Amino acid sequence: MNIGIDVDGVLADIGGYQLKYGSRYFKKHGLRIVDPEGFDIETIFACSHKESSGFWHRYIWKYCLSEPVIPGAAAVLRRLHSEGHRIIIITSRVYTAEKSAMGMLFRTMLLYWLRRNKICYDEIVYCADDSDGSAKFKACIEKNIGIMIDDKPENLSAIADRLQVICYPAAWNRGIIDKRFIRVSGWKEVYKMVRKICG
Repeated sequence: MNIGIDVDGVLADIGGYQLKYGSRYFKKHGLRIVDPEGFDIETIFACSHKESSGFWHRYIWKYCLSEPVIPGAAAVLRRLHSEGHRIIIITSRVYTAEKSAMGMLFRTMLLYWLRRNKICYDEIVYCADDSDGSAKFKACIEKNIGIMIDDKPENLSAIADRLQVICYPAAWNRGIIDKRFIRVSGWKEVYKMVRKICG
């Protein structure tokens, strides 16, 4: 089976990173955490887009290059691959879909991070970062994905009508109730669910 894997929130803990480093950064600016379950910096700290950009301008490099992989992810992906599944990373990480020098830089950093963390995969697809999940849905259809593992509610909703989705746990999807999603607690359960789905 072709298994689609998101990166931010599924392979890398962007939520934890934003809370940890955002707290340090915004404390100096007199801002505190307003919504710890927010999806992005603007929501978490109720800050402006300009303030959010200032944070990421300083902290994006550390995140892209040295944030650890979520425990269990690399081992589960190696195991699924060894059992004959194709692992296709489908990401809408910032800039990676752009045909520019910045796009090339961010794709290179992601490939470095995947290699550094021994993430096994067969192919990678870079999608535009849209608000309705349509880019990921299109990529899943084009790549004949059987199961997609994602954390963003918009992506899960866009994909769930056509194929099986596994909802990776995150603060921003905790309150979403949708019978089309299979919820898991972590990577061990991802493996069990994939085995169950595949029979």
